[in-house]
Amino acid sequence: MMKNMTTVMLVIATLGWSSVALADKPVTIATDATFPPFESVDASGKLVGYDIELASAVCKAAAIDCNIINAAWDGMIPGLINSKYDALISQLTVTEARRKVMAFSDIYEHPVFRFVARKGAISDTSPAGMQGKVIAVQTGTPMDAYVSKHYKQSTIKRYDGGSAPYLDLSAGRADVHMSYEAQIIYSFLKKESGKDYALTGPRLTGKDAPEFGEGVAIAINKNNTVLLNKINQGLAKVRATGQLEALNKKYFSAE
Repeated sequence: MMKNMTTVMLVIATLGWSSVALADKPVTIATDATFPPFESVDASGKLVGYDIELASAVCKAAAIDCNIINAAWDGMIPGLINSKYDALISQLTVTEARRKVMAFSDIYEHPVFRFVARKGAISDTSPAGMQGKVIAVQTGTPMDAYVSKHYKQSTIKRYDGGSAPYLDLSAGRADVHMSYEAQIIYSFLKKESGKDYALTGPRLTGKDAPEFGEGVAIAINKNNTVLLNKINQGLAKVRATGQLEALNKKYFSAE
C-alpha cells in the first residue's frame, strides 16, 4: 500500500513539474510577414511592423515570454487549430466562421478595404463595372471572400502572399487588386512601382459587408482560455497606457 501511495505521489509530482514547465514554455505567435506595414522581414532578417510591435508590447504587459515567428499564410490557421502555434497575429479579421474554430482577443483595429488600379483605368468598382476584369487578392482573406461572393462576372486571381498581387498588377496580368487601404499605400503607392496607380472605389469596412469582419484581433487556440485571458489583460494595459494609440500614429498618421 505504501509502495502504491509512493508511486501515486511521484506521478503527481511529475505532473506538477510538467505543468510548471508547460507554463514557462514560450508562447509561439505566428505571423505571415508578407504584409507591410503590419508584418514583414527587414534587410537584416528581423520581423518588423505594426503587429510585431503590438504583439511584443502585449506580451510584455502580460508578462508572457513570446516567440514571434514567420509562417506561411495558408498553414497558419490549421497550425493554430492543431496546436502547432499558440496564437496568430497577422491582421486577422474576426468573422463568424473563424470564431467557430478559434478564439479571439479583444479587437484592436478596424481596417478599411480598398481597390487599387492604374490611374484612370477603373472608376466604377461595382460588380457590373468590373465585369470581365481580373481581380487580384490574397487567398483565404476577407478580400478573397468579398470579391468571390460579389464579383461573379470577374476573374479572381489568388496569391499565397500579401505582396505578390502587386507584381501581376504592375505587369498588367491583373486589372485591379483589393487589400487593406494602409497596406496598399505603404506597400505599393509610396514606391516607384506604384507611381502610376491609385486607390479607387469606396472605402469599405465590416459595416459594409460581413466578409470584412468585426475588426482585427489576435487569434488564440480555442482550448487555451488561460492564454486568451492573459493576452486580453496585456492588450488592455497597452491600450490604457497609450501604447496602442502611439503605434497607430507611428504607422498610419501620414495616411
